[in-house]
Amino acid sequence: MSQDAVERLLGRLITDGRFRRSASDSLESACLLAGYTLSPAELRMLTGLKLEMITEIADQLNPGLCRSDA
Repeated sequence: MSQDAVERLLGRLITDGRFRRSASDSLESACLLAGYTLSPAELRMLTGLKLEMITEIADQLNPGLCRSDA
């Protein structure tokens, strides 16, 4: 995964509540379903993320910047 792809994944976690909930169940599965390809090392690094902190950031965003959960 390139730096660009990591940034896209992090942005998606922040702006897409449905994806974030799916990632909280299994980041690996959510990434595979969304087309993000992770190396084992990248997956280890990203699974260390505290998704509750990302949710806190997401809650601060203007809803117009986020994907609709509909």
